[in-house]
Amino acid sequence: MKLRLCRFALTGLAVAAVLAPPATAQVRDHSKIKYPPLPDFKIAKPEVYTLENGMTVFLLEDRELPLISVQAQIRTGSNYEAESRTGLAELMADVQRTGGTARMTGDEIDEYLAVRAASVETGMGGSAGFASMNSLTDAFDDTFAVFADVLRSPAFSEDKLEVAKIQTNAGIARRNDSIGAITGREFSRLMYGTDSPLSWMVEYETVAAVERDDLVEFHRKYYHPNNVYLGVVGDFDSAKMKAKILATFGDWKAGPALELPAVPYREPKPGVYFIEKSDVNQAHVRLGHLGIEQRNPDYFAVQLLNEIFGGGFAGRLMQVVRSDKGLAYSVFGGVGASFDYPGVFQTGLQTKSETMAEAVDALKAEIAGIIDNPPSEEELRLAKESILNSFVFRYDSRREILGQQMTYAYYGLPADYLETYRANVEKVTGADVLRVAKEYIHPDRLTLLVVGKAEDFDKPLSTFGEVTELDITIPPPADTTPAVARTPASLEAGAELMAEMSLAVAGDDPSAIRSLHRKGSMVLSIGGQPMQLGSDLLVVFPDKVRMDLKTPMGEVTTVLDGKTGFRKAGGQVTDLSADDVKDASEELARDLARIVVSGASGVEAVAAGEEEIDGVAYRILALSLGGVETRMWVGPDGLVLKQVYQGKHPLQRTPGKTEMRYSDYREVGGLRIPHVQVMQFEGQEIMRTVLESVEVNPEVDSGAFAKPAA
Repeated sequence: MKLRLCRFALTGLAVAAVLAPPATAQVRDHSKIKYPPLPDFKIAKPEVYTLENGMTVFLLEDRELPLISVQAQIRTGSNYEAESRTGLAELMADVQRTGGTARMTGDEIDEYLAVRAASVETGMGGSAGFASMNSLTDAFDDTFAVFADVLRSPAFSEDKLEVAKIQTNAGIARRNDSIGAITGREFSRLMYGTDSPLSWMVEYETVAAVERDDLVEFHRKYYHPNNVYLGVVGDFDSAKMKAKILATFGDWKAGPALELPAVPYREPKPGVYFIEKSDVNQAHVRLGHLGIEQRNPDYFAVQLLNEIFGGGFAGRLMQVVRSDKGLAYSVFGGVGASFDYPGVFQTGLQTKSETMAEAVDALKAEIAGIIDNPPSEEELRLAKESILNSFVFRYDSRREILGQQMTYAYYGLPADYLETYRANVEKVTGADVLRVAKEYIHPDRLTLLVVGKAEDFDKPLSTFGEVTELDITIPPPADTTPAVARTPASLEAGAELMAEMSLAVAGDDPSAIRSLHRKGSMVLSIGGQPMQLGSDLLVVFPDKVRMDLKTPMGEVTTVLDGKTGFRKAGGQVTDLSADDVKDASEELARDLARIVVSGASGVEAVAAGEEEIDGVAYRILALSLGGVETRMWVGPDGLVLKQVYQGKHPLQRTPGKTEMRYSDYREVGGLRIPHVQVMQFEGQEIMRTVLESVEVNPEVDSGAFAKPAA
């Protein structure tokens, strides 16, 4: 045993001796270490050929693993849809996959692929459509057949289109939740102009305008083999793969040649722009103007400029703005380049609201400094090392290489673009960097956008010039509810019906109802799956609400106290946003008991006709409380059968037609309360509440609406 240990020890010493450099070669200063030149980086070249129908094919064998990947780029994009149907292209790409084909429904495709551990996906960008598949070699034939069907012959089922619309609307509802997303989106809109497809936003109205025929027409117009670049990489024999591609796509007839128009945009107007976000304690700042296209011959010099200016921890922005001045945790900047229109030169950061102006001054100083203080030889050396050393890791798989080669071909860049990348970077000089800085960075043309809470800023934003405030309000969907004529006769009839309903629900003195405490169970439908919740609701009229929900994930408490509120979940307490407070206040304004308690003094009531339901004539009452509108169907007994209004989905917060159905009225403390309440949203039941106990005018704990200490 001792001998073995000794042998191992000696072996270790021998290895250490071999690996250690000679004593004369050791250096104490890392900057003096001499490195050999980087070896040549050989980039695998795909075989490229064209089918008779015009489809361009890229093949790249990779026998390392029994996997095959296929990717396709289609010459189309959301930049080419009509403004009135913004969102059409992405909906088409979504339903192209989920909506199935003539052979299988989307759900059947899901099951078919899952059994084979395979995937087929579709997507849409601004200037290209996408489709991809991944499979084991043994499952390639089956998966490739599905991929081809999805690409060529999607069924675009109506039900999956409706699902996609709901998901899209959910995204619209959330688009102002993140201050970072707001800043990036609105700065881009300032750069290209709101009349450019690059700035159009998907709205509820444009989503509603999209019909199945629009998807079919979009696909028919753009999805032809002569518009498709198809790439295959993985474990295959090229000769056999060529035969398979020909058998699968050879009979696909070419379409008319399409010349896609240039994407319109306008030069940005320099100025100072502001978006108020009162619920944040940081300011988000962007400064910039338009950049360059990637085919610009100065692209490589610009890449070195960007690395010196804003590249990682060695860049000037990080060194000065973050490290020296401590104004931001992260800061970035550079001249952006896009393939078929100019990118954006921009610098940006997040900073404390109290250092907004100081941070803007710091960014402006660095923008001027990259021109006034040319890069040193050391900065240029480090920038080149950073780009070249990371280059190989961006293309360390044949799949990545194939994807990049296809993209360069798609946008018309030279076939040797990747092979010459390193040489083009290495030949850039300090003089080149200074020249492109002067040519493509313009301190006198800057657009400044700040998003944050103005009252907390260290200086008024107007310090930097005249301020234009941007409105990011999300336009609500069109309300298709028929208008009601407010005539003396309809108002008088409405007041009479309101009094009848109030008497039936609350008796002679509704004003005596000061508060309600309701407990029950709720079943919430999430993606078609039921979730059981426990509900404890306390309302103190006119404007205080406390809702305690018991969910499978824990308890959630939401409190509205007049014009403010908070939510407690998972031990964390957060203030309700202005939008959340507004939504909660509107929900309370439509509460049946709240309307009855308000009475004639606070509610405008208009008679809006009649409707027969299950043989019973119901009178329709159009109500408005504080500008919040709703309609109620009142039966012969004065009780409300249903209520219809433009509300929001309780989870997704998407606006839409909401219907409440009331039944099982029981008298509690002189108040007749419906103990079963069913909510439908856009015709689908999403929530059912069954009350278990109701208290009228309960004793209210003084701390029920108090915000817990942080």
